[in-house]
Parts: sequence; structure tokens; C-alpha cells
Amino acid sequence: MKLSLIQQPAIAASASPYRLVDHQEHEITWANDFLDAQRIRQLSLRSLRAYGYDLLHFARWCVQHPSRTLFAMDESSLLDYVRDQLNQEPQPTPQTINHRLGVLRSVYRFHSGHPMPAGSYHVTRTGTGITTMGDELAGLPVAGKSA
Repeated sequence: MKLSLIQQPAIAASASPYRLVDHQEHEITWANDFLDAQRIRQLSLRSLRAYGYDLLHFARWCVQHPSRTLFAMDESSLLDYVRDQLNQEPQPTPQTINHRLGVLRSVYRFHSGHPMPAGSYHVTRTGTGITTMGDELAGLPVAGKSA
């Protein structure tokens, strides 16, 4: 399935002009509802476009991984999403990956009313990068820590 982000300039002021659609131009409701809410919050058009492309990237990843959906996501699932991004050429910058993760956490909270669950691994930010608490709990070596 082909997904796209389109711009519809002649749309209600309370709706995002950026719309996530499939190959038949059917709207991807979960993404567009979130974008509309951000428009109501009066985010800039540039921010809406950036959010739209982040959601497009995630939606395309979900198409490639049918068992993954927004509503089944937890922090452990986000690690799989990050791993796949790090295997892309060209590799996205850390800022791009972190922005995508922030948008996904926000859209999850928007639809569910609560933060994304931790899962078996938990992503934490440190001064030196991202670590997973699950590695340490499972007795696996953690980068930067001696055994």
C-alpha cells in the first residue's frame, strides 16, 4: 500500500492542511485526527508538515511490519522502530529519530489518554545516549558499563 502526505490548502481553518492518505486518497484517520488537534493548538504550518512526515514514516514502517500498529506499541516496540531506522541508508540523524519518537509518544497519548507503556525494555535518555533498561535487567551487557 502506498501512503502519502498531501497538502490541501482549501480546508477548514480548524483542520490541518497536511493529510496522510493511502493510494486511493482515503485518509488515515488516526494520523489526521492528531494533525487536526495540533492545528487547533495553533502549531505552525512547518510544524504540522514535520509531524505529518514523521507520521508518514511510521505508517510506512507499520505497512512493512503488519503486526505493529500504533495502538499495540510500547517502548519495546519503539526500539524495533529505532533499530530499523539505524539500518537505513542514509541513516537519519539522532535529532530526526528523537523527533519521530516524540511525535509517536504524543499521538499515542492523544488517542489512548495515557503514556505509552514501557514493555519489556524501557528507553531512557542518558548524557551519553540512549540505553535500554531491559538489557541491564536481562543480564545483558550494556554499552559503557563493565561487567
